Amino acid sequence: MLPDYSRILTCPHCGGKKEILSIASGNTFNGQVWSDTKNVYPMLPKVSFVQKCPHCGGYYLLSRQKDDDYADDFNGGTGKLSYPELKEAWEAFSEDATLTDDEKKDILFHLLWAFNDEYHREQEKEVPIEEQDYINNIIHTLIPLVNDYVVKAELLREVGDFESAQKLLAMLKEFYGNLMKKLDRISNEVDAKNSHVFVLEKDGEII
Repeated sequence: MLPDYSRILTCPHCGGKKEILSIASGNTFNGQVWSDTKNVYPMLPKVSFVQKCPHCGGYYLLSRQKDDDYADDFNGGTGKLSYPELKEAWEAFSEDATLTDDEKKDILFHLLWAFNDEYHREQEKEVPIEEQDYINNIIHTLIPLVNDYVVKAELLREVGDFESAQKLLAMLKEFYGNLMKKLDRISNEVDAKNSHVFVLEKDGEII
């Protein structure tokens, strides 16, 4: 990875500035793609779609930054938010009538990824009932926004609707044989009634 001069973001709430990572070049070596669609590339880190202002604590979207300003130094921060922060961010964004469906989808995926980071990705932790109910509602909100039927099947699996997930996977297997390895991998987890996230790809190969 070759970092570039850091990008300067401006908070739309208070005008406060913060610097985030900018990359001149990188690669996907040793990358992982998880079943919830989160990808992790050590040499190509992603800046968070949702940013938090260090001055006023307000949340804003990277995609809505109007200007591309750059500092004269390097900064390694991506602005990654924790699960509680993304819950707070979604509460704020859900009141925004100008939010597009694509923006909603991106925020909700980041929230789902943060939940899985917190409870399932690196180590298994017991999920409080109220948190499981909360993320299930988030997934149900997310599903209609997703056009990819493989991802829909995965989200149904994660919410524990194994019957609907298996029906959708069976339909996909009939029409999209080129996806068979990926579909079989998800289907195996559905058959096992496992709703937890798992590594789906490593270095571009289904595992």
